[in-house]
Amino acid sequence: MATNSAAEALKEKIDNSDLRGTETIMKSADALAMVAHSSEVTINITTPVGIKYQGNTAFIGTYESQYILLEMPEMSDDDYDYFLQEGFWMNVRAISPRGEGALLYFRSQIIHIIKAPVAMLMISIPSTIKVLQLRKEPRYDVALAAIIYCSDHKIEAEVRDLSKGGCRIVTSPLVRSFQVNDLIRVEIVERTKTKMALPLMSGKICNLQRSQHNARYGLMFDDIGKEGVKKLLGCLKFDGSKLALKA
Repeated sequence: MATNSAAEALKEKIDNSDLRGTETIMKSADALAMVAHSSEVTINITTPVGIKYQGNTAFIGTYESQYILLEMPEMSDDDYDYFLQEGFWMNVRAISPRGEGALLYFRSQIIHIIKAPVAMLMISIPSTIKVLQLRKEPRYDVALAAIIYCSDHKIEAEVRDLSKGGCRIVTSPLVRSFQVNDLIRVEIVERTKTKMALPLMSGKICNLQRSQHNARYGLMFDDIGKEGVKKLLGCLKFDGSKLALKA
């Protein structure tokens, strides 16, 4: 099963036990909202007699506020009959690739095994979930139209994952690409009714990922960029799903 490059990088870090961050306990509804649909989760099932199974599957989503739906993991018929039984407990580990990423882990019970029309597992939602935040500072979910200036080039883009130290920039894969250490300036051009003056941010490209759908760049702000993002954050408000510019 394919995962995006940010999740793959985080998974490699986790598999190598290179984990440094802040652990918090969150309400399940808030924590599960961090997990992308179809993203990979790891499940560990221990039978009442202590026999263990570990495997990977995909997170489908939640049903009401009581159940988590997972794809049926790939396993032998014998393992299926032995480990996938209603009432068995499992430990679940999920990855959120937002910002520098987070690791979510919790204990859940198999409630129901659905065989048709689509095979899936229905497991319980705990009241709280442990979240290991791997990023150094909070990142805010935004989607702001922007213009990127680099040398003599001017490119349309979108700013996402905004923090006080940097952001993610998304562009079309067909436009000019940037390279690590390129110096760029970012002008937010999102329209508002009041036509407020928005600060200019600048910095250098520190990482990049490309796909057939878009190109994604990590931008590390310089001093001017850090001052600009402070002003920009003051112009944002929560619109119910993400931060957006005040009207």
